[in-house]
This record gives sequence, C-alpha cells and structure tokens, in this order.
Amino acid sequence: MNRRVRGVAAAATLAAMGAVTGCSFDGLNSFALPGNSTEGEPVFTIEVEMADVQNLVGNSEVKAGNVTIGTVRSVRVDSSIAVLTVDLRQDAHLGSNSTATLAQKSLLGAQYLELATPAGQETVGQLRDGDVIPLSRTSRFPETESVLSTLSLLLNGGGLQQIRTITRESNAALGGNEEEINALFGRVATFVDGLDSQRQDIVRAIDSLDRLSGELASQTGTIDRAVTSIQPALEVLDDQQQLLRDMLGSVGSAAAVANEALDASKDDLTANLANLAPTLTELAATGSTLANSLIIAGTIPFPVTTAANTIRGDYINLFMNLDISIPTLQNDVLGSIPDPASLLGIRTATGAVDPLLAPVGGGEPR
Repeated sequence: MNRRVRGVAAAATLAAMGAVTGCSFDGLNSFALPGNSTEGEPVFTIEVEMADVQNLVGNSEVKAGNVTIGTVRSVRVDSSIAVLTVDLRQDAHLGSNSTATLAQKSLLGAQYLELATPAGQETVGQLRDGDVIPLSRTSRFPETESVLSTLSLLLNGGGLQQIRTITRESNAALGGNEEEINALFGRVATFVDGLDSQRQDIVRAIDSLDRLSGELASQTGTIDRAVTSIQPALEVLDDQQQLLRDMLGSVGSAAAVANEALDASKDDLTANLANLAPTLTELAATGSTLANSLIIAGTIPFPVTTAANTIRGDYINLFMNLDISIPTLQNDVLGSIPDPASLLGIRTATGAVDPLLAPVGGGEPR
C-alpha cells in the first residue's frame, strides 16, 4: 500500500512540475545526447532552408570539417519547405556565404547537417545570430536508397554487359588499324583547324543568312501574293502536262536520230575535217594579207576607203598614164614568171599560127 502511495505521489509531483514550468516532452529528441549538445555553451542561432530533410530530426549534429559545431534545435515546415533552427557555438567561425548540405555518417548511420564554404570560393563575412542560409545554398548528398538502387541497376543488366560488348567490338574494329586511325585523327585535326581559320567567314555567312531571313520575313506579304499569282500558271502547266510529255519524248527521239546520223557519218566528217586542215592552215598563214586585199576586192582599182571620193555616179573621170613598155611589163607586171627573158622570143604577128586552121591541124606558121 505504501508502494502504491509513493508511485501516485511521484506522478503527481511530475505533473505539478510540468504544469508549473511549462515544459513539454517531445519524444527521445527532447533529451540531449552525449557529445552532441551545446547545452551550457554560448551559442548563436541561425535558420537553414531546405527542400527535403529526409530523416533529419531535431537534436541532430551540425558539423564543419568533420568537427561538431552545433545542434539542430528544431525542424518545421514553412510554405512547403523545411526550415531548420540551428544552434552554433560562438567559436564556430563560418562565412556568411556558407552552404548547408544534408549528409549521412555512414551507410546506415545517422544524418547530420554539414556547413562549409562553397568550393572554389573564399569565405565572405561571418555567420551571425539570426542569419538565414537560403534554399539556393542548400543541398543533400545522395540517399542510401538511391545509391543502392543505382548499384543494383548497374550490376543487374544496367549496362555492364553492353559496355563489355561495345569495348570488344571497338577493339576488334581498331585492332591492326592504328595507322589509319592516327591518320584519321590528323585529318580531323586539319578539318577542325580549317573551320577555326574560317570562323569569321562562317560567322559572316550566318549573319548574312540572318539578314536574308529577316528580309524574307518582312516580304511575307509579297511572297504570299507571288505564290497566289503563280497558281494559274501552274494550272496551265498541269493542263498541258501531256503535251509537254509528248514534246520531251519527241526531243528524245530527235536526239536519237541525230546521234545515229552522226555515228553513220563519223568517218566522213572526220576525213572532211582532216582535209580541211591544210586549207585552214594556209588561210591562217596569209595573216593580214587577205584582210588587206579585201579593201580593193570590190572597188578595183580604187581602195574601198577612197572609192566614194572617185565614183560619184555611173561614171568615173579618170586620167591615167600607162607604161606598157617591154622592160616595164617584164620587171613589174610579169615579175613572177621564172624566165622573163623568154618574152624576147615572141614571134611577130606575121609568123603566128593561123587561129582558124590550128584546131584542125591545118594551121602552120606563116
């Protein structure tokens, strides 16, 4: 009986203390864990916004460089994001640009919050009481479940066999062709260098194409009217389709006949061209002589350039002195005869052959 009385008294005492002090019990997380508490140490408080805290709960550790520097006091939801209230020791010197990452101690270990300076950046300022690490600077490491599922996918038909096949086929294709592959790489490098050297030209071509596109876009109405206007012409062509087809067929037949005619007369045409070659050669050898002779060909004995000054109608007034002496004819007119001296042996008219009887054999010199 006394034992029951003492139990009731103890329960009443605890209830009274809770009512007086306003304390509450929030599960095991209400108790500070050894080595994981900032109880009794000077701290400052910040807030961390996160999209997903997974299994992180209050009283979890906060670390920086594998050193515990604080504790997660509480976790609450605010506008679909998690807001962590974090107590940090006063001697934790962290920059105001620090990031927060949800991490896990081991494969099956507890989760904790890791604070660090962004990679590749320098520390800026210092975190102070009341600061907030926004959602843009928070993240989380891959979950254990994600790692295990990815590993399972990779090991169980997730691509290893395909990678092995690709590797084997690549080795089979490249084996023994090292020189050709190296030459191919050289040609590719030359091609890329050529493209790089013509980069400005390519840019100008693209700019020109852009201007052309803009001009075509501005002329959309004109192009539309042109396409609309050409429709009747296309309809006429469609109506004349059979005639056009027959015409093209006739042209093909004519070409076939012409081809047969050329094949049949090929030898004769070749011979004619060969025989014409000497004539053309001699004609080309005359040079300017033939062209100069044409000046007086139609207006003998006057050059065509001066004939208009002499011929004024159907008559010509001409005063001329002719020297028809034997020496003149021999030297000037008949100079091309091989033996001009033979002119001296010409018979006189009295000793000439009778022109009437000579054809019948009866004409003897008189």
